[in-house]
Formats: sequence, structure tokens, C-alpha cells
Amino acid sequence: MASSEIDRNSGSFQPTIVRTTGSTVLFFVVTGLCTIGVVSILFGDFSPRGLAAAGIPAAVGTLVFALYRFPRVELHRSELVLVNPLQTVTIPWNLVDGFETHFGLAVRTHEKKFGSWPLAGRGKKWEKDEHDMRRLVESPNPAVDTVLDRYARLSDEELANPGGKRTIRTVWNLGIIVAGLLAVAWAAWGVAVLPG
Repeated sequence: MASSEIDRNSGSFQPTIVRTTGSTVLFFVVTGLCTIGVVSILFGDFSPRGLAAAGIPAAVGTLVFALYRFPRVELHRSELVLVNPLQTVTIPWNLVDGFETHFGLAVRTHEKKFGSWPLAGRGKKWEKDEHDMRRLVESPNPAVDTVLDRYARLSDEELANPGGKRTIRTVWNLGIIVAGLLAVAWAAWGVAVLPG
């Protein structure tokens, strides 16, 4: 069974943040190891060469943040926000036509289908039925179920869109993209100065 990290804020103005627990654990473990790597490299060789070499573990930590900790799904009162590594898509609840969960959470709208990077699909697992016959069944994912449950409980007020003012918005995550590119450039400099 897949775990999830669901931050259900008690205030009605705060969104519910959904991401998998595995991605959070991976981020903290890799960040800890990368921090130890950067500190030990700089402690052992505090020179331009050491500074360049420290870019390798720093880039790994930055990329793990960009790919596994930064992405999330935000459940707001009137909209669903898919924060992916490169783009953030804001979809008003009333424009959601449905969901696909086979390979990962995807939101269907009248315009197109939008995928969610952080929420993996439910997947399948083998299970025995009452006659001891093995069969392939859906494996629940609490993070995906949280999104589906929220959609099922929407009120008329949350689905309202007077005058059609709310539309689907897509923006590039320039801060994360620039940070990732700088980290990769720093790591390339580090690889270039490594001996032999």
C-alpha cells in the first residue's frame, strides 16, 4: 500500500497539500547525505577545486528537491493546483470533468488532460478472494483517494463559476528551473575539475 503525506489544514483558507510519503522520505535522506557530502568536501579541500567538487552532491540534492519534494497537489476551496517540476496548473473545480488513476493521477477537463507528477497511480496487487483464487485488484493510494474524496464532496458554492471568470491557468516554475540549471552547471564544473 502506498503512503501519502497529507497536510490537512484546519483553516478553510489554507489548502490541503498532498504528496507521497516516499518522495518526502527520499528528499530528506538524500538531502542529509548530500549535506554531509558538501561539508566533508569543503572541510577536506577548501579551495576553488573543492568548491567546484561540492557542486556534485549539491546538484543531486537540488534535483531531488525539484523532482520529489517541490511537486505537490494543492486542494483549494475553489480550485485544484497541480504543482509539477516544470509547470504549475491551476484548474477550477467546476472545469474538472473527471480523473484517471491508472498510471498516475490525471485530471480530465474539456480542454485537455493534465497529469500530476507527485501522485503515482494506484497500481495493482494480487489478492486472494473468498474461494482462495488469486486475482489482480486495485491497490489503494491514500494521496490519490484524498483528491478523489475532495472532488466527491464539493458543494454547489465551490462548483459555482459566475460569469465564467475562472479559467485553467498554466505557469512555468522559473525559480525551480533556474535553480536546477544552476545546480547542473555547478556539478558540471565539479566534474571538470576532478582529477584524471
